Amino acid sequence: MEEGYILSNKFRRAIFDGFASGETNLNIITKKHRIILNVAKRITEDFISGGILEKKGNKYVFTKEGEKLAKIIRG
Repeated sequence: MEEGYILSNKFRRAIFDGFASGETNLNIITKKHRIILNVAKRITEDFISGGILEKKGNKYVFTKEGEKLAKIIRG
């Protein structure tokens, strides 16, 4: 997954930033950024299929590829 894909949409960027800041709970990210949960779930599933995020139990964490992308995007 490319950084331009994430940066081109404010919802993808907000959710990505939420996970990049260390949050692992999607519900907390959606409430903080006022994003509809179904939209956030679709984006999160997209991140999982793109190989940058994985679900472990009830938590979402970055893969190694996701961590690299977070460093690039967050500078």
